Amino acid sequence: MNYILNKTNESRLNWGKVHSRQRKKHQRPGKILRGRKIKSRHSGWRDRTKTWLENIAKLVLVAVMSYGAFHGYRYVTTAPQFALAQVQFSGNDKVNLATLQNMAQPLLGQNIFQLDLEAVTERFKKNPWIENVSTVRQLPRGLHIQIQERTPFARIQLDKTYLMDHYGVLIVPDPSPHPDLPLITGVKVKKVELGNEILVEGIVLGLQVMHFMNQLGAFQNDPIRKFHMSSPRKLVFTTQHRGIDIYLAVDRVQEGFENLKIILDAMDSNLSGIHYIDLSFKDKVVVKENQKEPRRGIIHRI
Repeated sequence: MNYILNKTNESRLNWGKVHSRQRKKHQRPGKILRGRKIKSRHSGWRDRTKTWLENIAKLVLVAVMSYGAFHGYRYVTTAPQFALAQVQFSGNDKVNLATLQNMAQPLLGQNIFQLDLEAVTERFKKNPWIENVSTVRQLPRGLHIQIQERTPFARIQLDKTYLMDHYGVLIVPDPSPHPDLPLITGVKVKKVELGNEILVEGIVLGLQVMHFMNQLGAFQNDPIRKFHMSSPRKLVFTTQHRGIDIYLAVDRVQEGFENLKIILDAMDSNLSGIHYIDLSFKDKVVVKENQKEPRRGIIHRI
């Protein structure tokens, strides 16, 4: 009997403890969850505030940088400390320094950062002696201009004798005779413009052929120093000392040059007594001896 009562009391007591523990377990998660909700709410507000402040800081930084860039640009483009005061030249030989300085005079006082270097280049290339120009800013107030001049390659007879480069560009009237330069005659143009190429077919080609002919052994002691455009399609080259003429068709230059080498090889490069060599025909070469000789011209089939 006592055993039952004691067991019952112990059971009730244990059962009550179980219910008490279960109620405590149910209450704890609720308190933790509410704590997390409160913590999350406070954390979200702080994050939004932080993001807002960061955005404001970025806007302020952009504004400050823009303000500084604007005033910095105004300073370097208007300050007298950057006004062009000195122009240096190099590479000039035919064009004297005084001429170049006179051409550079309008540039002085301009802002060195706003100076249009391409326009400066075109300005100096108007001089017919000048082929190319390169410009470099030298801060704070200087400019260096490198000049590349044209090289006279030949003389050409028009209304007067002019110097010309190997591109066929007229440079200047020949200031003094240059017997060492080839002479081109027979060219007809409507207008003479210094610094521009003569747009007549055969001129540049003729200069090139003259150069390669003079590399041949037969012309080393008697170089070709002149060619005449007897017609728009025919060139006549003349040696300097013996006056031997070589005729060449403009539209068969390569063929004519190869035939010339064959003929010179057959003649052992000996042109003594030769009046002219005509390479303008197709598949044949006419060699005419000196007019003082009674014999007729010799025709060589190629």
